[in-house]
Amino acid sequence: MPRIHFVVNETAKIAYQTQASREGMSLGEWMRQAAEDRLAAARPPRFTVEELARFNADCDARRSDRPEPDWDESKGVIAESGLAGLACCLRRKPREVMAFDRGLAAAWEERG
Repeated sequence: MPRIHFVVNETAKIAYQTQASREGMSLGEWMRQAAEDRLAAARPPRFTVEELARFNADCDARRSDRPEPDWDESKGVIAESGLAGLACCLRRKPREVMAFDRGLAAAWEERG
């Protein structure tokens, strides 16, 4: 396991060690926990608890008892979406698109 060495004055070392002991940790554990706490505090939260609860409620509200579409139907929707996007790009930069994605270009040409 890699190690980190840093210099502190004796007073700081005693203060850190004393606090670690009070919390039932070794000095190393206490320093690692302090570093992890500091990193966690620096990261912006992705979602608040309220936002996550609202998101879950919204998902539950949209839920349906209808069966999911057939996989072939889903693939068709995906392909149509890709082909519509390809049509837009073909009008703008046909050579770049043809070179970039020959499979989509071939599907577009087969479509007629």
